[in-house]
Amino acid sequence: MPKHEMDPEDPMEMVGIELPAQSEAEVRDMALCFAEEFARDGWGEDALLNLFRNPLYVGPYRVWKQKGDAFVRSVIEEAGAKWRGRRAS
Repeated sequence: MPKHEMDPEDPMEMVGIELPAQSEAEVRDMALCFAEEFARDGWGEDALLNLFRNPLYVGPYRVWKQKGDAFVRSVIEEAGAKWRGRRAS
């Protein structure tokens, strides 16, 4: 695959940005987004917890390092309840 300089006019160019998560609510929202994304794909609670503990998943891992197992488990339970309810309807 050829290497090229980034073209700011290319609408298909992948762009990444870092969003700081400072407050408790921001960290919880970020963690909930991660958990919901994988819960929608059918990941169970154990698999999700392992994802948060895996340093290869930088965002979820950061949440786990900052907040620990209890916080992550509560977020996973919230995401699971939300998506289980939607599948049943």
